Amino acid sequence: MRSRQTRRKDLFETDRATAEIPAARRMALIRLVECLLVEAVAEREAAAQADDLETREAGHEQDHA
Repeated sequence: MRSRQTRRKDLFETDRATAEIPAARRMALIRLVECLLVEAVAEREAAAQADDLETREAGHEQDHA
């Protein structure tokens, strides 16, 4: 079965019409996106630390077995 050839659009095409966002709203959106990114990074770091702690504890338990 042949795949359809579709043209992928670039998000930054110059001929794409975009709505004008007022500066105050744009700044609020930027702050929200920044907060979401910080939360995502913090959650990822916490998960990595939890995984590392579990790995160390498992190794420590094996030493006692």
